[in-house]
Amino acid sequence: MTPLRLVLPLLFLANTLAGAKDPNILFIFTDDQSFRTVSCYPGAYNYAHTPNIDRLAKTGIRFDQAYIGAKCVPSRAGMLTGRFQYACAEGPKYKWWTTALRKKGYYTGMIGKWHWGKGAEAHQHGTAWDWSVIWDHGQYDMAGGYYYDQKVMINGGPPEDLGGYSTDRYTELTVDFIKDRAKDPDQPWFHWVAFAGVHGPYTPAKRHLGTLKEKAKTAVPKDIYGPRSGKPVHMQKSLWKKGPDGEPVYKGQTLDFWAKQQTEAVASIDEGVGQMLQALRETGQLANTIIIFTSDQGYVWGHHGLKGKIHPYAAAIRSPLIVSCPDRFPVGKVCQSPVSGMDLIRTFHALAGAEPDQILHGRDFTPLLKEPESPEVAASWNQSPTMMTYTRNTYTAEAMAEKMKAKSWGSFQFGTGGMRVAKGPLDADNPGDAFQPCYFMITDGTHKYIRYLFPNRIEELYDSNQDPDELTNLSEKPGFEERVLEMRRALIAHLRQTGGAAFVDHLPEPVTGKERPHFRTRRAEQSDHHHPPVDQLPGDTTVWHVPGKNRVHLEGCRRLPDDRSGMITMTMAEAQKKGLPPCSRCPGSTTAGK
Repeated sequence: MTPLRLVLPLLFLANTLAGAKDPNILFIFTDDQSFRTVSCYPGAYNYAHTPNIDRLAKTGIRFDQAYIGAKCVPSRAGMLTGRFQYACAEGPKYKWWTTALRKKGYYTGMIGKWHWGKGAEAHQHGTAWDWSVIWDHGQYDMAGGYYYDQKVMINGGPPEDLGGYSTDRYTELTVDFIKDRAKDPDQPWFHWVAFAGVHGPYTPAKRHLGTLKEKAKTAVPKDIYGPRSGKPVHMQKSLWKKGPDGEPVYKGQTLDFWAKQQTEAVASIDEGVGQMLQALRETGQLANTIIIFTSDQGYVWGHHGLKGKIHPYAAAIRSPLIVSCPDRFPVGKVCQSPVSGMDLIRTFHALAGAEPDQILHGRDFTPLLKEPESPEVAASWNQSPTMMTYTRNTYTAEAMAEKMKAKSWGSFQFGTGGMRVAKGPLDADNPGDAFQPCYFMITDGTHKYIRYLFPNRIEELYDSNQDPDELTNLSEKPGFEERVLEMRRALIAHLRQTGGAAFVDHLPEPVTGKERPHFRTRRAEQSDHHHPPVDQLPGDTTVWHVPGKNRVHLEGCRRLPDDRSGMITMTMAEAQKKGLPPCSRCPGSTTAGK
């Protein structure tokens, strides 16, 4: 192993406000790790064995519906900005949100995979981080591999060899960080460990290679070959073929081989969690450290005929999420309420007692941490939807609107993962059945709704309680018309509220394979884009105002900027008393177009 010595400076911030009561936060973030590889989760592979991660669940709260991110770059965009993909500029336009924790007096550290912008300027060392060891995967020509031969940038310095197996090295350096921070017990810290594992090529540590080979076979998903009646046209094929002995095969290897190879690479992560816990215990910091373990998305082997991590089904994108701090939260509990990666960022602020210094799209889920199994808390939380999005390489609402208006549907279709893509023009009204489209997904804990950023695609609706495998699309079943419309409206409203107003009116309309007269009538009556007139809105409606301007803006207004730091809020009643009308671009404005 190439030796690597880091100087971990004890940085005393002049404005340190935090005392011993402020918790340390250890954020363990893996790559492409499905909940099925974590043995404390129902539905885990029968050979999954993660005793240290399971220990976190025994001393904390396990979330059963966590949707943290989709794919490498978009998930990092969300983790660094706290904003949905369609509402953050590509590259380092914003301060990373950890600046708010530094203002509060936190010492911030980050180690591992970086995939949002590239180079020292993007890393924002000294602004977002007090300590950093960054594997800049965006610099492909010098970054090295996921597991070996990595080059890292230390505290903003030039690239140098990390040495060794990356999972083990990130763990060793995190243990050094934990021990060093114990020297300054009065200053709380936040540390993000972004493992490169278990991203492909799935490379277990040599000590774990082949350890699962003789374990029981991986269960074959019931719909691996189809048919999949009621699902969209792009979901009618399978990447898997039956091998000579009947086992599903992909690229010459069995389903069992693929799933076990990736799961073997999880073993070193679990060992790393154990070593971090030991370091916290030995340094007396465990009781005051909140530990969050999660991954950017899961990985699917065979479900719905897929192999991948992007499709909007729980089998692919549902992540493990465990939060542990026995002195602050209940132990051994399970939270069924859905949460998102954006919620995670807002919750970090709440846990640290730090005020966000920029717009965040998530919600603080500390009520769920305090009462994870309370029906009342769950009902309150689920009044607003939890959302996950994937828009490929398009990162601003304005860019999305332009591409939609131009029918640039190729911008909203992703790699097929081996499926043959239909030939045909992507700018046509019907660009072909097999293109894999980008999507928006929302869930209210009871039902999950999917809408595609693509023409010629049906919506999808699943009952999360009765159909956890998401095999039966209810969107065209009799009796679910109103539920579909309700979820459709909730999605549109949520997009408007989180910076997507520029493109929602340009979304391609979903189609229904056998549209019924009642459904067609109701859709016309309750269009996605219907807004009540402004003069009918309740007086307590929140509006935004720029001091000195003779107008206010409703949420969803095309002129309402994402950065509202110079604006103030008031109620509609207050605005009317001041003689401030909504601007002509506000939804429902009677002056629209004038």
